Amino acid sequence: MKESELLEQAQHVSDIFTKIMLKTMTVGLLAEMPEGEITMAQLQALKHIAQHGSCTIGSLAEGLGVTQPAATMLVDRVVKRGLVEREPGREDRRQAEVSLSRRAKHLVRRAESERAERLSKVLDLMTPDEREQFLESLQRFVGAALKLESAVDEACLRCGIEHRTACVVNRTHLELTGADVSRT
Repeated sequence: MKESELLEQAQHVSDIFTKIMLKTMTVGLLAEMPEGEITMAQLQALKHIAQHGSCTIGSLAEGLGVTQPAATMLVDRVVKRGLVEREPGREDRRQAEVSLSRRAKHLVRRAESERAERLSKVLDLMTPDEREQFLESLQRFVGAALKLESAVDEACLRCGIEHRTACVVNRTHLELTGADVSRT
């Protein structure tokens, strides 16, 4: 296959893969939530808080890669829906801290469980060798993209206490800098 054909095919397949992951594995399940429609941005915020615990709006903004005003507006919306509780900060009362309500914790668990179930159904259609090859290829692609774009810090989900030492982002960061992102 010529280089131009390979690039064209890679673009096509990656577009389809992105659409499947976004529409089927994430957005599609959000529409089915009985709690009412929740946006992808709201779910990402809830997941960030779930992974890191109570946090300031500033740290939420940093974790989501958005501005502080955007994070404040997002928090306002989820507070109105009863998904997040906002309180004065423990260290600095001027900085509000946000935490998940019980309902939000349940919603995040349900969304993650549903996403895992949908992904599992797809992976079950593949042989064990195909699944391993898929994962290895995906990790190599992500690792190469991180090296090219030097975007290790932006790509890191900063998974809090659940950080995986074997994470492709952590491995790439170690390879590029010698620094361990699991400690950041």
